[in-house]
Amino acid sequence: MQAEQANGAVRSAQRPQPRPELALCDAGHSAESSISEEDFVALTVRHERRVRLFIATLHPERGDIDEIVQDTWLVAWKKIGHFHYSGEEPDEEFVRWLCTIARYEVMKYRRKSAPRIILDEQVIESLASLQFDEADYFDARHDALSTCIEHLRPRDKEIIRRRYEENLSVQELANWIGRSADAVYKSLNRIRTSLLACIERTLNREGYN
Repeated sequence: MQAEQANGAVRSAQRPQPRPELALCDAGHSAESSISEEDFVALTVRHERRVRLFIATLHPERGDIDEIVQDTWLVAWKKIGHFHYSGEEPDEEFVRWLCTIARYEVMKYRRKSAPRIILDEQVIESLASLQFDEADYFDARHDALSTCIEHLRPRDKEIIRRRYEENLSVQELANWIGRSADAVYKSLNRIRTSLLACIERTLNREGYN
């Protein structure tokens, strides 16, 4: 009897014991989160300028930007359920997602508007990649430009506004100022040179060398 008990104990000791159950945690993949409709509205308002700048880099016709932005918002709204982010905040991943949608909307608009739009799709892809990689730099450069424009003399600021916001031609500017077209060309070159120098100084101060 004792021998049988001893043999049973040996067999029990040799039998593989079940491993304890472990709570699994995949360190390589963080949980993803989604956003609500209210979050979507807040994020689009917060980052509209960045998306507009991205589209403006890819598309040469300023008058079309509003339409492309609206198309981008509409597509993103319809696909809101497909957006998920893995960071603590959704902002950067959301902007990249919007810009990806915007890139396709630009190419779609280009195909619809050809041959008026001259950028081919390879150029658009290259510019889009550059914008993604250098987003902070482009944001800083745009902010520097806005600040430098504010520091211009009132007349120079008005010339820039009418030329690039109202799209006045050089001749129309000349008529408004009461000077020759050649004089306006020289003024524009002087202002652009001044703005460029101001932007470079500002970026250097902020560490963009």
